[in-house]
Amino acid sequence: MKMQGTSLGSIKKNPALLPLYFCIGLGGLGAFLYTLRLATRSPDVSWLNKKEAEPWNYYKDKQYKFYATKDEYSKSKSPAPEY
Repeated sequence: MKMQGTSLGSIKKNPALLPLYFCIGLGGLGAFLYTLRLATRSPDVSWLNKKEAEPWNYYKDKQYKFYATKDEYSKSKSPAPEY
């Protein structure tokens, strides 16, 4: 026996479940996109470690915060130390 609300026919009988499925799908999509952003834009992850000996220098003069106000954006630089 199938659970109610898992087949298309039972969703047609119970349309009140549609907002629930929409919110769950939107939350899952948001989590996936944020994880994808972290994997591609974060300075903690290096996908090109064979091409460049020091891949963290790519972010030395870049703003990599997820959200920054104008004041923070103009003041903040990468906290990477100079060696």
